[in-house]
Amino acid sequence: MNIRFYNAKILVPAENHKFQITEGELWVKGKEICYIGDGKTGIDAVCQNGVAFVWEREIDAKGNLLMPGFKDAHTHTAMTFLRSYADDLPLMDWLHTQVFPMEAKLQPGDAFWLSRLAVMEYLTSGMTAAFDMYPWPEEMARACVESCLLY
Repeated sequence: MNIRFYNAKILVPAENHKFQITEGELWVKGKEICYIGDGKTGIDAVCQNGVAFVWEREIDAKGNLLMPGFKDAHTHTAMTFLRSYADDLPLMDWLHTQVFPMEAKLQPGDAFWLSRLAVMEYLTSGMTAAFDMYPWPEEMARACVESCLLY
């Protein structure tokens, strides 16, 4: 899909592993960002053989910030159902008396639906990648694929 984001603040890499914020437009051609700039100087980036490019979607960012997605390198995605559950206990008590007994009741299909809920939360908060540490990785992968197809 070819998308034009305009009226945006855009976080872009700068020298020495720093970032800067620029104002303007970000254009996506297919699956790649093809232009970041003021919107006036980048038309050549999206023209094909001199033919004007057609946007399938144009999004007014309304001055909001566009930035890369967040990555989480250690998740227990299907555990969303235990959020705030007996969280007043010390860690080992919480794990052994609350979490492990509840997790023992889970089946692979449960992990799919619980992961699906978490993935939708991930997407709405800007998280675009997760390295999951939970049984049934196939169910987590299926939840990711199906959730992204809906998005």
